[in-house]
Amino acid sequence: MIRCPACKADNEQGPACRRCKADLSLLFALEARREALLAQARADFAAGRWRQAYASALEADALRRDESSDRLVAVAALMCRDFHEAWRRYLTRTGSTPP
Repeated sequence: MIRCPACKADNEQGPACRRCKADLSLLFALEARREALLAQARADFAAGRWRQAYASALEADALRRDESSDRLVAVAALMCRDFHEAWRRYLTRTGSTPP
């Protein structure tokens, strides 16, 4: 779902906002790219390609962070032995502070 930046209406489909008719095609394209990157990261995980999964997950997370992209990045970081990033993601998500 895309929230229109102009009128704040939630939109299930585009390319125009259902309420104000603003062009949301770039936002829908961005979300489609993010979903493709998350799918690629999952496929790379299944094939044991940790570095590629990490790269795809990071790129998807940079487009829009949510719980699914955050988890993928954290797991990929662990598999790539980037313990600092995995720990940072864990602390950020749980709201904890380091010991």
